[in-house]
Amino acid sequence: MRTLHQLFRQQGEGESVHARIRRRRLERCRADLARPALSAHPVQVIAARWGFSGPSVFSRTFRRMYGVSPSEFRELSVGA
Repeated sequence: MRTLHQLFRQQGEGESVHARIRRRRLERCRADLARPALSAHPVQVIAARWGFSGPSVFSRTFRRMYGVSPSEFRELSVGA
């Protein structure tokens, strides 16, 4: 694990391993929330699928990243 962190520092992108993983997981959640085929899946099921520990953690993290709650984003995206 130490080598992975060193590689990220050497690339100089300014994003830690943890931040990159969290961002990618959020991106996948966002994509799933925008898919009409998944509109019947509860938000917390999608969050759990991508490794978030609970609905409140996911909701806070999603809102911080995108400025709206996961439910609001879904409503705006697919009208669910």
